[in-house]
Formats: sequence, structure tokens, C-alpha cells
Amino acid sequence: EGRSTEPPPRINYSATANQWEIYDAYAEDLVSKSKFVGEKEADVSEIHVRAINGNAAFNWRFIHTFKYAYLERKVIIPDEIEDKKFDPIITLNISDADPSIAPLPYGAVYLNLANCPRGAKTPAQCCMEMIDGYKKPPELVELEEKEGKPAAVPPKITYLSVFKKKKTLGWWPIYIKRGGYMYQTGMISCEMEVMTKAQAAKRPAGKGRGDPNTNPKIDEPIRIPTTFPVIDSKVKMVKFIWKSPNKPKLILGVVAQLVGGMVAGFLLNASTMVQDLIGSLTGGGDNTTTT
Repeated sequence: EGRSTEPPPRINYSATANQWEIYDAYAEDLVSKSKFVGEKEADVSEIHVRAINGNAAFNWRFIHTFKYAYLERKVIIPDEIEDKKFDPIITLNISDADPSIAPLPYGAVYLNLANCPRGAKTPAQCCMEMIDGYKKPPELVELEEKEGKPAAVPPKITYLSVFKKKKTLGWWPIYIKRGGYMYQTGMISCEMEVMTKAQAAKRPAGKGRGDPNTNPKIDEPIRIPTTFPVIDSKVKMVKFIWKSPNKPKLILGVVAQLVGGMVAGFLLNASTMVQDLIGSLTGGGDNTTTT
């Protein structure tokens, strides 16, 4: 019997990434983004305004649909000439809400859903050794040697297929690449689930916290209020000046106003001091002794 020339069956799948929390991403206004291989644009969460100590809460659902050849473990992107095949990689990144301030993400993690490192149970257990191909940067090695720290024993990293396990939850490090090395810039808590299109139809869920907010229900995140109108107006003014094409003129104008105010205050105080001095001298001359 000859081999079948039919391509492996392509199944319509849905991948859900429930984004919960971010730790140690030191920036102010943060957004979380999720992009699946083959997609042109990333889905973006709402803004967490003024993340405190680099920690942010999102409670946001991302949903991606795709065709998958299970036997090949490849995502299929239809093309007129020949279909393109890619590993089922989802990219989760943390970015500034204002691209003009920081156009590049503060950090990202790239997870292959067919061979995904098992997420850490707690933030303390989350480390860069979870990322395949990670090598500690030389400056970190040198710093540990100077501090006399013993060489850390690499944790045992296990991998899983989310297509087989169906769901996984944990903490993963986010990082940037620089000079051939990876540098951790935070960590992300996420729950990922993979279902066929038919299975997803039986467990409907909306993007973000939209309707239907089920499977699972995602509540509004609990955030410490950090909005103060007076401070906000000052911050907005500084941001406006910083991004303005006339920034040098605006900065010069602010400096001129500050210097002018200082000079005016000095002259006013000097005038008052002179008047007081003249008054004291005049009063002293009038004090004569009579006999």
C-alpha cells in the first residue's frame, strides 16, 4: 500500500490566556499584550495607571483562534502557493501605555504551547532558568562572585504540552534581550487553556472582561487608588513638555520663570531689609538723654 499524500488534518483551535498579575515591572502606566504566531497585531489590555512598586493587576482575558496540525505540532497559516507552518508560540509582553515614552516592551515571554515550561507556583520560584537557552549574563556572574554567593543550583524545569494538558497556571519570567543575553525585567501570572473550536463553543467566554464573562468569570482587579487631581495635572504638564517638539523653548521658559521669581523675591526681601535698617538707624538717632 502506498502512503497517503493527504496533508495531516488541520483542526480549528482556540487558545485563551487569562492575564492576572505582573510583578517587578518598574514603570508607571502599564498595559499587557498578547500575540499569537501568525497574527499581525497584538491584543491589548486596559491600562493599569500608576503601578505601585512595579506590580500591576490586570485580570484580562486574551483569546486567539488558529488552525493546528496536531501530528506535526505546527500552526498552519494558509497561503496561496504553500501553507506556512509555525510553532504554536504565544507572546505575552508588558509595555508602557504611551509608546512615545517607551516604544519597546519592558519585557516579554515567548511560550510554545506544544512544549511549554511549567509555570512556577509562586513568584519566589519564578526564575530565568525556566527559559530554554538561558545563560546567565557575565556581569551577574561577576557580581555574585564579588558578593561571595555560592553558585545557585539550577532548578529542575519540566515541560508540558498545553494541547494535552488542556490548561496550565503559573508564573513565568518576562525579559529583554541585550548583547546576546537575556535579562529578567519582571514576572507574569497567567492561566492558559487550549480547546478545539467545538469545545470552545460549549464554554463561551468574552475577551477582556466582556460578555459572556464566564469560563472562568473574571472579576475587576483590586487596585490601590493612586489618582490625585493636583499631582495628575503636574504630571500631565511635564509629559506634555517632554513630548512637545518645542521642548527646548518650553523648558527655557519654565527656567526663566523660576529664575525671575527668585530674583523678584530677592529684590523684595532686599528692599524690606534696607527699609528696616534705615528705620532702626533713624530711631536710634532720636533717642537722646535729658538731664
